[in-house]
Amino acid sequence: MAFVVPFAPLQSASADLQAPGFDPFPPPPGDSISVDTQNAAGELAKLVEASPGSYTGVRVTGPGAVTVTLPSGADFKQRADTLRSGTRSVSGETVSVAVEQVPRSLADVEATKAQIVELITAGAYKNQVFGVGVDPVKATAVVYASEDSDTARTELKQRFGDAITFRLQDAVARPNTRSRDTAPHYGGAGIRMWTAGHVSYGGVCSTAFAVVKQGVAHMLSAAHCFPSETDYPRAWSSSFTSASAPLTTYYQGAMVTTTMRGTLLNPTDGTQDLYGDFSLLQGGGGYLPRVYNCAKNAEPCTSLVVGAAEYGTPANGTQVCTSGVMSGQTCRQYVTDGSYAGWINVNGADMFINHWAITNSDQNGDGTYDCAGAIQGDSGGAIYRSMAGGKVVAMGIISAGWNGPTGVCYSAYAKLSGVRAWDSSVSVLTD
Repeated sequence: MAFVVPFAPLQSASADLQAPGFDPFPPPPGDSISVDTQNAAGELAKLVEASPGSYTGVRVTGPGAVTVTLPSGADFKQRADTLRSGTRSVSGETVSVAVEQVPRSLADVEATKAQIVELITAGAYKNQVFGVGVDPVKATAVVYASEDSDTARTELKQRFGDAITFRLQDAVARPNTRSRDTAPHYGGAGIRMWTAGHVSYGGVCSTAFAVVKQGVAHMLSAAHCFPSETDYPRAWSSSFTSASAPLTTYYQGAMVTTTMRGTLLNPTDGTQDLYGDFSLLQGGGGYLPRVYNCAKNAEPCTSLVVGAAEYGTPANGTQVCTSGVMSGQTCRQYVTDGSYAGWINVNGADMFINHWAITNSDQNGDGTYDCAGAIQGDSGGAIYRSMAGGKVVAMGIISAGWNGPTGVCYSAYAKLSGVRAWDSSVSVLTD
């Protein structure tokens, strides 16, 4: 029999590429911006848009102050005077207008922006570059890119030079993919286990459900993904493999509780014989009562609300779904033994595990079981069943799988009864 283990060969992540850095967003102009100032900025913006070859941009720089940027040229003073005159006609003398020279007009900046838009809409730099804007202060097109976009930023800088700058942006807002799950995190997401210093990683697992212990939110996963002496106690969204850590919103937390001892490749006996195969993560920037329910590699990935939890023994014949990063959501799985405990070999270590339920898969509904259950990398993922109102009932954590000698495949999940046996105060977060 074979355990559903997530382990990839240990490897060091690649070194950083030399890439241009990120500029911060412009600072706020202060409190109590007057109506006159707002009106003046609006009228000046109309003038800039009407004559993009003569002007560059407008920004409010204080409660009663506006700055306009203009490209240099022989008629610079004339254009500056026109701006000030236009402002006075709108707001009188209450608004101060400053004029600054910059190297490019708005037309120049928009031309650069259009080229970059064409690149990214054609599919270039997917998941690295998300959008393009304009910085009127520097007279540049602003490329919004992820922290792991070293290659994209380097190539774009080589092509466009000082006509572009960069700002750091998270991936496109939810719904996300399982492998790029951002805080606050959902169950059924993919996680990659890293060293505390984010130097190397040890494998891929999945998450199950958000739970609350003594008022603090945690995320459930499998103990065999996070044995207590592991060198890889930190979970990050599984897409990222660079030693340059991604945005902290992709950080899913560190292991704080687990029922197995030893290391990732050499686990040893812990309390899994008493409480089952589970671990708790904490510190990942928040967790929500939702679980991804899309197919493998779906972009974006849909999710379901967790409305309840089952802490006891499931009835035989209960239909459940699994949700993990490698196989996505797989339903038409049926509990065939709701109260199983037994021996299994975990990376060479024989362990007895309690609080399991056995499931078998029948994907085509013909009454014959098949082998379409959880696979390697789904470990730690979610097991649930449907409930009224389109929500789901949390059942447990993907734990193990067997390929039987007669061709019959079956899986085991760690029931929530084990978590409750360990600490009766722990509850799945529901909505």
